[in-house]
Amino acid sequence: MRNLDAMGYDASKTDPLYKHVPFYITKTTSDESGASFGVFYDNLASCWFDLGNELDNYHIKYRSYRAEDGDLDLYFMYGESIKNVTQQFVRLTGGTAFGPKWSLGYSGSTMQYTDAPNSQELLEGFVDQCAEHGIPCDSFQLSSGYTSIGDKRYVFNWNYEKVPNPNAMSDHFHAHGLKLAANIKPCLLHDHPRFDEVKEKGLFIKDSEYDVPENSVFWDADGSHLDFTNPETIKWWQDNVKEQLLEKGIDSTWNDNNEYEIWDKSARCFGFGKEIPVGLIRPLQPLLMMRASYEAQTEFAPELRPYLISRSGCPGMNRYVQTWSGDNRTNWTSLKYNIKMGLGMSLSGLYNLGHDVGGFSGDKPDPELFARWVQNGVMHPRFTIHSWNDDGSVNEPWMHPTVTPIIRDAMKIRYQLLPYIYDSLYQAHTHDEPMLRPTFLDHEHDENTFIENDDYLLGKDLLVASVVEEGQRERDIYLPNNEAGWYDFYTGQWYSAGNTISVAAPLERIPLLARAGAVIPTSARIANTNAQKDDSRGLNIYPLQGVGQTQCSIFDDDGESNGYLTGNHITLNIEMVCDNNTITLNITRTGDFLPAYNTLTLNLPNSEKRQLIVNGNTYQNGDAFSLSAAK
Repeated sequence: MRNLDAMGYDASKTDPLYKHVPFYITKTTSDESGASFGVFYDNLASCWFDLGNELDNYHIKYRSYRAEDGDLDLYFMYGESIKNVTQQFVRLTGGTAFGPKWSLGYSGSTMQYTDAPNSQELLEGFVDQCAEHGIPCDSFQLSSGYTSIGDKRYVFNWNYEKVPNPNAMSDHFHAHGLKLAANIKPCLLHDHPRFDEVKEKGLFIKDSEYDVPENSVFWDADGSHLDFTNPETIKWWQDNVKEQLLEKGIDSTWNDNNEYEIWDKSARCFGFGKEIPVGLIRPLQPLLMMRASYEAQTEFAPELRPYLISRSGCPGMNRYVQTWSGDNRTNWTSLKYNIKMGLGMSLSGLYNLGHDVGGFSGDKPDPELFARWVQNGVMHPRFTIHSWNDDGSVNEPWMHPTVTPIIRDAMKIRYQLLPYIYDSLYQAHTHDEPMLRPTFLDHEHDENTFIENDDYLLGKDLLVASVVEEGQRERDIYLPNNEAGWYDFYTGQWYSAGNTISVAAPLERIPLLARAGAVIPTSARIANTNAQKDDSRGLNIYPLQGVGQTQCSIFDDDGESNGYLTGNHITLNIEMVCDNNTITLNITRTGDFLPAYNTLTLNLPNSEKRQLIVNGNTYQNGDAFSLSAAK
């Protein structure tokens, strides 16, 4: 583990990438115990794990951990289940940030727009093209080209030739319901207009031998890294976040290129008054960077929940940011193995994550690969299409007209399910429930779920079967044994659990199943998130086939404020009781929030013939239940 900026990495290999999380989980194989344990080596020096691949004639296979330096602070956590171990690790490292609802919508991004000489025109044109093509979008991420002088990038420096009026650009996005996130970097090139100012203030990490800023190669030039263990650096950074970004209408910070690739391992950090070599705390610097950005945003807009993005980090980044798997390469291998990387990150406490949909570097995706990647991407907490294609093209929803309707339909499903995904984020924040879940996480008793596969759960109730092979139009899916069965999300067909089924996987859709016993909230609003305009809500009810009962809760609020902490939310508590003749729902509500929707459309599978009773009254499939009837 060594934080590296590995652009175009091979997702199937084991090269070091962006994050430093020295934590792993072991499940016991004893017949007498299904317990698990987690081991966290709280050491920020570069380290290695050998997970049983070393052969020795005199020793059985073993796992080992080796660190380059530092102390051995070891946390051991026992759990009745794998999920319990992950939850303990999340609690130990600070929980999951509860970002605004708009952070879960589609976010556009590309390096080409901000690198172009007419950047502001292209950026504002993206908003118009979304409207033209019927693509719902909640935000756009400004790549670092907006800070350029020539072909180099200079943090907190607006290129007013490319972006003549940042405030007007922000106004244009806001008028159409979109937010803006801006890329910022923790390294100043030596010809940065403000380098001498920062050097004079002593805000850089210092060389190991001389009283000068450390020197690193950064974006094809020489630069020096800011030292976030210095309170004066933090203040300088926060002042610039507010003045150069937030006051210009930028809504969020994208903390990028923060791997701190400083090869002078003895370069000196201020250490909050106790000098320490960077080699001992390299992954800590991005954590302190994102914390500084987080505090700047909360100070600027204390009434709003902040949303931040960071590429690099260490345990604890989960309490500040949403993250992603970095600059992946455009191919089917990345699509397949990014899923596994995401599940690994989720098991390691990074719940709010996604990938660069379509692939970041290399050739542009062909229509089939792009369609499959979008279908997979909409089923992740973070959904961003981002690219830097070799031929200068841009990954946009409308880039291939032949599949644009497919892209639009996938995004429609995303926005229909946004109430469910938002509730999953709330469950992650309040109950440490993973959002992306390997199929074994909820079905450890089912040995088949430990067999290598490409499936996963989004939240507790949706089984996602991504198509990761070119030309595949039929998909075998193993249905984890939940003892209740699964429903086809599109047709309502029920399937028994613990079996492998074969379903059609036309290019037009991703196979998707819902857990029997679940109640999934949906919205008819296929547009950017706006609590005042979100005036529809449905409940997709997936009843048990036999006799039994289930319970769930569904959370909603205004989507952006801290009011939920003082009761400004609506939480529906739903108990479902099924027998051979009836499906009975008891719905109660708590909280003071008054949503724009005042009814819930009750949706059952078309094949369901049992009588539906909600709070003592009989309803038909498709009827509306008034929230005022909730006790």
